[in-house]
Amino acid sequence: MSSSDPNTPNDPYRKSPYGEPSPQQPGQPPPQDREQPRGHPQAPPSGPYDPYGGPGGAPPGAAPSKVNTSRMIFFVAAGIQALFSLLAIVTFAAAQNRLEDVYGDLGIGTGIYYTLFTLFLIHAIAGLVLAAKMPRGGNGLRVGAIVWSALLILVGLATLPLGFLWIVLGIVCIVLLSSTESAAWFNRLRT
Repeated sequence: MSSSDPNTPNDPYRKSPYGEPSPQQPGQPPPQDREQPRGHPQAPPSGPYDPYGGPGGAPPGAAPSKVNTSRMIFFVAAGIQALFSLLAIVTFAAAQNRLEDVYGDLGIGTGIYYTLFTLFLIHAIAGLVLAAKMPRGGNGLRVGAIVWSALLILVGLATLPLGFLWIVLGIVCIVLLSSTESAAWFNRLRT
């Protein structure tokens, strides 16, 4: 057989005996006779900048992952801080006589400890309220959350070495909430 024989297997003009379409000729566009699949609509392509961070964007009203992560950190950090503050206040109240004997030589009254742990408790409650209101959005809420995170760093500094975790969580929240994606979500139009 020669290469010009139309029955050779590599011939691009050869028809298939099974009714399948012949292979596409080099340099020719693909055939347009096939129908598009029906049923599921095609997803719109994601643009070069997606302010919500996900492929195809987040659904309208859904918070980006940075905001959701910050919200979960707020719930966890504020919840643990509230429990420890309540536990410290109850412990100081139960052992007040013994604490005055121990810390009386330092010249620090137990009222300072009550005040300190009450402030920690108020800070924790404020964090829980901010986390609960985060889905609503609003730039004032974002600024309040950043301020709360900065105060969380101060709480961590006041309670070192155990407060190192609060310092890290406060820094992470500030970074997440200060991103352009978070700012765009908090500043979105709300209905």
